[in-house]
Amino acid sequence: MMKKSLFKNRNGQTIIEALVALGLISVIGLTFAGGMASLYKTSQQSLMAGSTDRQVSDIAENIKAGVQDYQVNFNYDQTKIDDFLPPDKLPMLWDIGRVAERGNCDTCEGSFGYIIQPYELYRGLYLVTLRMTHKSWAPEKFRDYTFVVSAK
Repeated sequence: MMKKSLFKNRNGQTIIEALVALGLISVIGLTFAGGMASLYKTSQQSLMAGSTDRQVSDIAENIKAGVQDYQVNFNYDQTKIDDFLPPDKLPMLWDIGRVAERGNCDTCEGSFGYIIQPYELYRGLYLVTLRMTHKSWAPEKFRDYTFVVSAK
């Protein structure tokens, strides 16, 4: 008689119910982990874009503040820029929040250099070509930024 009463009281879960619950928890966990990885990648890309923009802006402001103190290249041939600024030999290193001379930063993943040339058409204006590289920009080898500054 006691055996019948044991079988009538079924408060536990079946193995199928446990597997379904485990499967649902796994799917939710994997979705969350994938979302976090995507969020991390997006935030790193945003941080790098902001750092690049800030670096270009800082370099431009420094040159604008004292363009008369820099050496000026009077070679007007724009095709020679690759000779003056080879991507693998740019003189300055940079990364997020850091700038250093070549050889002084082991963790910097980018480099930059620039050329200042008189603007041919207008007296007192200088054309600046800034070349930057960074390992996270692959397969892109470098980016060139050009801007005009005036002598005070």
